[in-house]
Amino acid sequence: MSQKNNTKIIAIAVLVVLIIAGIGFFLMQQPKQPQPTTPQQPTTPSQQTATTRPKLVIWGRSTFTPPQMYWIEKKVREWAAKNNVDVEITWLSVTDIGKKLIAAVEAGNPPDIVINGHPVAIFAEKGLLIQIDDIIEKLNKSDIYEIKLKECEWSGHYYCLPTMFEATWLHVRWDIVKKANAENLFPLKTLDDFYTAAKVLNQVEPGVYGVGLPLGLNGYDTWWTFLHFWGGYGGGMLTDRSVAGVIMDKEPYRTGLKKAFEIERKIWLEKLTPPDSDQWVDASNNNAYLQGKIAMTMNPASIWYAVMTQNPALAANTKLFLLPVSVDCGDESVFIFKTTKYPDLAKDLVYYLYADKEDYRKGFCEASGLYALPIFKSQMQVISKDWKAGKYPALGEDPAKAVEKIKFMETAAFPLGERTTPSETFREGFTWNEMIQRVVIKGEDPDKVIDEYAAKLREEVKRVYGG
Repeated sequence: MSQKNNTKIIAIAVLVVLIIAGIGFFLMQQPKQPQPTTPQQPTTPSQQTATTRPKLVIWGRSTFTPPQMYWIEKKVREWAAKNNVDVEITWLSVTDIGKKLIAAVEAGNPPDIVINGHPVAIFAEKGLLIQIDDIIEKLNKSDIYEIKLKECEWSGHYYCLPTMFEATWLHVRWDIVKKANAENLFPLKTLDDFYTAAKVLNQVEPGVYGVGLPLGLNGYDTWWTFLHFWGGYGGGMLTDRSVAGVIMDKEPYRTGLKKAFEIERKIWLEKLTPPDSDQWVDASNNNAYLQGKIAMTMNPASIWYAVMTQNPALAANTKLFLLPVSVDCGDESVFIFKTTKYPDLAKDLVYYLYADKEDYRKGFCEASGLYALPIFKSQMQVISKDWKAGKYPALGEDPAKAVEKIKFMETAAFPLGERTTPSETFREGFTWNEMIQRVVIKGEDPDKVIDEYAAKLREEVKRVYGG
């Protein structure tokens, strides 16, 4: 290659380098452009608060009358919307709620609030529940029936608020009563009249037993039905939270308990109740009445609600009365666990449920066909006035007068009148049902059985409260 050509190549190369350098210098002097990004959507207020809104977890005990659950759902969601709170409501059956609450507490994960649930004392006596004395005062404590307050009291404070009286009405086939010319027996004047009525009404219509008496091992009805007689004949369970307070095997309480065994055993032996009564669960006497197999049975007015809504002909021939000494099955209550992150909100919701007493009466009590009777005296007087005006012809007596016959509560120790861990535990575990069956069905010596179960009760009292 010639020297001339080499010179040209070098010149061109130098020129290219200078051009590139110039372009680079020019680019370095320009302002930097931002890198492209993915467009972001603006955050809405609801998105901003979705992760920060308080949330209350609520467990409820499902009821036998759906309008009650509808009302609770409505009230809870109304309150939640007004207070910008999320709520999660889970409904559990009557047979499940106690077991699942106990399991949740043991696992360290109870709900924030329980509505219409039980048990209570098992948790209150362990210091797991929030006191609600202030809520009760705001609702006008003097307007709440004393027996309902007492069942939520422990150590001078209140830890729950009952949702209702669940009165145990004697549902009676009035057409059979008329056929037997037994109208004058009702309302019953004494507990002994219960046996008399069962005998008089038995087989008046072929195949229809005088009474449906729950005697099964696995059902709460067996227990609270028996409680009418155990308490009504002068028996007793516990006078205070101590071993010395166990009185069921002491006189005169032992005699009262033996009389309770006696009346139920007579009904069983004389075949005044269906032969499968010893296998019944809680729905069995309801079904027996609805199917026309029995002339009468004791039960909260869930039977009446079913009759009223499903069988108009039977409704026209049904009357309801309370026994002269009666039991309230309304242990369903509202209470708050201390583990809640939002105690003030939880208490405000509890107050909101009851604050409009008229709405509570209409939506929770009247809508249930009076399966629920109100815990407020003022609202009971409204129902009483309506009854006197003929609004509730199936009720054989004024509800306001009827509740005055209530002397015992299903899960409360008696005559103490307060719920206790032992009384709730024996009820939840069907311990009393075992005792009842051994004497009433199997015919074991009542004194020996009483001694055995009194010892069991003392052992449980000692375990819970000490020696």
